[in-house]
Amino acid sequence: MKYASSLDAAVSAALILLGLSQVGCAGMNRSRSSGYDSGGRRGDSPGEISSQKTRERLASQRELGFTDDEMNGDNRSLVADRTALRAMEKQLEGKRETEQYYKNKPYMRSDRERMAFLSVDGFDDRAAWLEKRGVLGAKTPHTAPIQALVEINDITLGMTKQAVRDSWGEPELVEVAGNPVYGNERWAYSEQVPSNEGYLTEHRLVYFESGRVVGWEKK
Repeated sequence: MKYASSLDAAVSAALILLGLSQVGCAGMNRSRSSGYDSGGRRGDSPGEISSQKTRERLASQRELGFTDDEMNGDNRSLVADRTALRAMEKQLEGKRETEQYYKNKPYMRSDRERMAFLSVDGFDDRAAWLEKRGVLGAKTPHTAPIQALVEINDITLGMTKQAVRDSWGEPELVEVAGNPVYGNERWAYSEQVPSNEGYLTEHRLVYFESGRVVGWEKK
């Protein structure tokens, strides 16, 4: 399909660029304050570049929740995609472009789709790309499995913030880690639940990374 081909082309380009940034940068004269910190710096040895690549791969592996024993072919591919995506995200420039991406990132279906989006040049062309694929930020319709959970007031890993709102309502407290644009937050809820001693207050904390649920706890 044409859509699949465009995704594959974007992924291939991203992986090539990632390799160039991590290997080819070693001989380039760049300031340490230039912001290009994803690959080798000037004067880095091959061993240091290899260590940097390993750290980035492990960071992607942890982010995806894979143990070393789970690093089979399919999961290695997912880790490679995540590493390439992180490199592309570092190249985002301008507040408007950054906000456009992170506002819609949770509603894209995969890292490959996110890389395809970032491979499009220009704010307006990216906006058209999103509209064509029905990615509308918080207005994006829930998938059928997520909608089914919303209807029974339940949540699950990977849920967007809007889906949690639709399921549990507005949080009583929102705590933001770092720049709000990245969507790393902790939401607090409380609810009266029945017990042998009558109704007790149950406190719930929901954790988001990049606008999606990564965990929750009850107290």
